[in-house]
This record gives sequence, C-alpha cells and structure tokens, in this order.
Amino acid sequence: MPNEGRVYFGLFGDDFDPESLSIGVSPTRTTRKGSPVPKQSSWIYSSEKIQSDLIDVYEISSSVVNVLKPHAHRIREAIQEHNLEAVLEVVITITPDDSVSTPAVGFDSAVISFLQEVGASIDVDIYRGES
Repeated sequence: MPNEGRVYFGLFGDDFDPESLSIGVSPTRTTRKGSPVPKQSSWIYSSEKIQSDLIDVYEISSSVVNVLKPHAHRIREAIQEHNLEAVLEVVITITPDDSVSTPAVGFDSAVISFLQEVGASIDVDIYRGES
C-alpha cells in the first residue's frame, strides 16, 4: 500500500453561505452548517488525493496556493466580511510498510507568504494505516 495525501485550503465559519462566496475560484467542495454536524459551514479548494510511495507536501501545497494566490485580496475580504477562519490543511496517511519512504512535509516561501497575506494557519493531520 502506498502513502496517500492531499492538501486543501479551507474557509470555515458559522454564518455564511459557502455556495455564494465569490472569490474568483470555484471550490472543490462546500458544506453547510447543520445540526449536529457539520459544526461549521465550509468552502474548500483541494488538490486531488495522491497515492504514491512519495508524498511531497512542498509540491502539493504550492500547486494549491498557485491557484489561489491571484485571488488573495478577495479571499482576505471574504474572511473579514464573514468572520471566517482560513486553514491550509495537510492530510497524510502513511503506509505501515516500513520499506516505503515517509512523506516530505514542508512549505516554500510563496506558500508561507500567501498564508500570511490572507491570515491563514496550517494544520497537518498524519495517520498510519489505510485511509
């Protein structure tokens, strides 16, 4: 079994309609706050799930941010207007096979600069086993 990974940029909040958020990029997924779940509405732009012996978070996060970067000003406006939380989320499942390399996890300066510009945090979730 190879490693699996994906990176997504999410906007999360209580009182906004993620379907009507206009920031210049179409989301790959949206959810509306529900009872009891989900606890928040979300607007997500995600990479594809990658299955490979080598998961390169530097490369995947750069590809996500390269799409979003031209729209940073509109993203920041949406965050302020709707009181949203912005997160770059890394989700990795590491194979239990010790002969397979562990993922390369890191972020280049362009990714960090974009996250600072829009006021986003980074969250990394790493699991071992099958996803």
